[in-house]
Amino acid sequence: MWVDFHVHTRRSRDSMASPRDVAKLAVRRGLSAIAITDHNEVIGAQEVIEEVRRLGVDLTVIPGEEVKTAQGDVIGLFISERIPKGMDASETVDKIKEQGGLVIVPHPFDRKRRGALGNAILDIVGKIDYIEVMNGRTPSWNNRKAEEFAKRYGIPGIGGSDAHWPREIGKVRTLVSKLDEGKIEPIKVEGNGWPPVIFGVLYSSVAKVYKML
Repeated sequence: MWVDFHVHTRRSRDSMASPRDVAKLAVRRGLSAIAITDHNEVIGAQEVIEEVRRLGVDLTVIPGEEVKTAQGDVIGLFISERIPKGMDASETVDKIKEQGGLVIVPHPFDRKRRGALGNAILDIVGKIDYIEVMNGRTPSWNNRKAEEFAKRYGIPGIGGSDAHWPREIGKVRTLVSKLDEGKIEPIKVEGNGWPPVIFGVLYSSVAKVYKML
């Protein structure tokens, strides 16, 4: 099954993607599952789950959250309760584990992002379940660095589009042989260049301004 492990809805401050758009585009792109990873919020996942039921489509929705820690972003998958932002990365990871969730580090070496963990990833390396080795909004050289790090420490790699704009959904996807709350078994990650990264950045900028009005 093909999965996009990093999708945002309008619950993220820089996205206006509705639950219906997310569900419909995911199915149209041939995905079997998506992880909803809104910034510092978990309610968006439930909204997409409800929309999938209304539409009657075959799509698994993984509830998650992209948490802004004191050092950078960490994703928790298969969690149901919101984890507060601003805590130490290690404490945040522990909170994810307390809910039985899986810990993913997204775009760890993208220097242009304030949410990149960078070298702080070493502080939690023993607690990481997966590393995002391909992010749809991260330059290829930074994705390669994440892939090299994952191989060095023996951590499985997954990929995600980091979609804030519906058209980005499925830009990066992961083929998995197993997907459940306790284990993900990735086989390979693949991505394409459309839409270009700049389109997504511009969309997010417009979304932020729109929501401030």
